[in-house]
Amino acid sequence: MLKVTSQELEKALRKALGSFALDHVELREGFDHDGEPAVFVTAVLKPNARLMPGEISTSASVAVADVLKRSGDEWLSYLYLRRPDDERPTDEEATLSPS
Repeated sequence: MLKVTSQELEKALRKALGSFALDHVELREGFDHDGEPAVFVTAVLKPNARLMPGEISTSASVAVADVLKRSGDEWLSYLYLRRPDDERPTDEEATLSPS
């Protein structure tokens, strides 16, 4: 079982994402493609959030990994950024982060 809470991760993500309009964070424990324990973190942005530079999304991924490390969790972390107003073609739905 994961030791960190969604609130702890949300706090770290709000700091890392800064002005990029984070609405909330969703967590799901599971296993990655290699069968290793993993936590899937979805940062849901507010509608009409501006485009995010790669260095910001990378720092958000590092922030999630740092929170897990400080808590003693050895889970792999996967961060997804979701914009509710993004439209995806139907064939892309299968690649979306489960929520």
